[in-house]
Amino acid sequence: MVPARFLYVMLGARQRPMGEAQRFAWRLVGANHRELGRSAQVFADPGECRAAVLRLRQRVGDARALLATADAAGGGGWAWRLEIEGRPVAVAGRTYQRQRDCQFNLGQFLHVVPVAELAEPAPVRSRTGAAARQRVAPGGEPGDRAAV
Repeated sequence: MVPARFLYVMLGARQRPMGEAQRFAWRLVGANHRELGRSAQVFADPGECRAAVLRLRQRVGDARALLATADAAGGGGWAWRLEIEGRPVAVAGRTYQRQRDCQFNLGQFLHVVPVAELAEPAPVRSRTGAAARQRVAPGGEPGDRAAV
């Protein structure tokens, strides 16, 4: 079984105008490949993104967890956010119908952060031509996040 691990993702690769800077984020996925949480911020490069993961691992014990209901326009449900020194560092990857499910997911996230596999970010390669326009993240739609 594959252990829980941090993934680095490039945001909006399909929708970004030529020449606009790339943005990156991280996601924490469990052994079952389901997302446990994601970064609350975006980063200029994969190295900066990995550094944020390292800071989270070092300071997860200092984090403050907040649970709240999402607005009805966004589909409603419960979501969590993790803050360190008042700054959001991680958020739930989705909303939950029940508060207890949201709390359980937060607990799973906090339990796995210190032990999750930390990969080195892959080098970012520029894509050109038809293949670049057609590439879609597995199980995704055009414009979805592409894993780095």
